[in-house]
Amino acid sequence: TVSTRGLGTVSTNPMVPGGSRNFWGGVKRQVYPGLYFCRFFVLVTEFSQKLFVSVQMFNYLCSGLFNQKQLVNVKSLLYMVFKCSFLLGLLLLTPCNKISSQVLLTKDAIGFEEGDFTRNKLDYFNPGDGGQNCLWDFSDLEISRSSHSVIQRTDSLERMVMIDDKQMTYYMMRGDSLMEIGNENPLKETYYYKPLCSMIYPMTYEDSFSKDFEGYGIYCGNHFFKEVGVCNVIVDGQGDIVLSETDTLKNALRVYKLKSYSIAMDVDPSKIDSAQLKQVIEEKYEWYVRGYNKPILESVTSTSYANLSPIGTTHYAYCCLPDNQSFIEDNLSSEDDNGNDGQNTSNIPKDIIHYTVTVEGGVVNIEYSLDAKANVTMLISNPLGVIYSNKRFTQDAGTGYHADFNIAGLRPGVYVLYINVNGKVYHETIRK
Repeated sequence: TVSTRGLGTVSTNPMVPGGSRNFWGGVKRQVYPGLYFCRFFVLVTEFSQKLFVSVQMFNYLCSGLFNQKQLVNVKSLLYMVFKCSFLLGLLLLTPCNKISSQVLLTKDAIGFEEGDFTRNKLDYFNPGDGGQNCLWDFSDLEISRSSHSVIQRTDSLERMVMIDDKQMTYYMMRGDSLMEIGNENPLKETYYYKPLCSMIYPMTYEDSFSKDFEGYGIYCGNHFFKEVGVCNVIVDGQGDIVLSETDTLKNALRVYKLKSYSIAMDVDPSKIDSAQLKQVIEEKYEWYVRGYNKPILESVTSTSYANLSPIGTTHYAYCCLPDNQSFIEDNLSSEDDNGNDGQNTSNIPKDIIHYTVTVEGGVVNIEYSLDAKANVTMLISNPLGVIYSNKRFTQDAGTGYHADFNIAGLRPGVYVLYINVNGKVYHETIRK
């Protein structure tokens, strides 16, 4: 007997995550009268940003005015002042919305359920092809017996909190968007005054968006940093997932997320803007199945740079199979840090691409060949994490392949050419 979980009635307007009863059908929307406070929220958010830098600068200056015991008390007081101002911004974040739509989705509408669920680690795997009517055959994946619990809850500020191992991530709904507003672990705390947009509801196949984000944080209690970047999201695949010969998941959607950001850090907060930059480029694939509100599979490749020189690449993957999730019937109308512990590079192909890069007349040319079928990602980025252009291909083994990037309109400087081939990452420095 072949199991075809998630079959149901195929909707012509499938939606991305949430995976609740609203995953594939319409979304319940409610009018929210607090839109008049949007402008006030923006002012408070900007005030919170400036207060953070001011407080940390004052904290730095105080180190020469107080003894150790007094300094601890002063730091605690200043930190309380900042957190209170930031939390005030979070309280006002809820009514901030798109004035054009004048609607606010609730956490229930996106399938956020309080409680806990378990997920297992996987070896890194090739995400396969994108497009319509895909058949993703993951029957050879080896699922680790090691699993851990992920807790979801709502705190006193009505923030959605996800606790994954030692990482806590905070979310809030902002209009039709799920926004990450901060995260913390034993080493660092990050607060986004310009939140990171994780998802927009609803989304259908080939829908996409690109949003930038900015925030400040504290590392190890005495290093201050600023994080600036952009997140690109696209629903790039639709089809079925084969888990075994007797288990097939129907009506799956694949979401591709490309996040690029820079980090400037210094013990003196007044010098953050002139600090040495680190850059991170992260590619993530998520598979969702109708009726289940969490990704069935996740595959991540994250690469870090220091002054455009690669530091290292991390791979990790997880699965949260339907057996570990609750199925929610579709009963609506047709109204419409990561876990580096999961790193495993044993399945990453080695050097199946052979390429040369030339720059002529403001155009970067890449000539390459492939020893095997591959998913290829190429992009041009600057040290701040700004992605100027990116391309993705699924190509068979062969020779004579070509890709190019026109950088004639970019300012003179140094850029990164990033190439990811089935999880194997290559880098080239481009000077203009």
